[in-house]
Amino acid sequence: MLYTPLGYDDIYGADQWLGDYEFIRFQGKQCCVQKLSNGEVRMIQLLSTNPNDYLLDTFTPGNIINNQ
Repeated sequence: MLYTPLGYDDIYGADQWLGDYEFIRFQGKQCCVQKLSNGEVRMIQLLSTNPNDYLLDTFTPGNIINNQ
């Protein structure tokens, strides 16, 4: 685990990303998600400095959410 304020691309380079990922705001929190073919997205990573945000089931990696 890397503890750094730098983004993934700054450390490893943009060519390391696999899949169709994007960063969105969902329920007021910054998230990295993977677009699915039906318009929904899969939660990949929550980006938050509040430890309590990680306890919310909504932001569990792998959850499918409708971001509309």
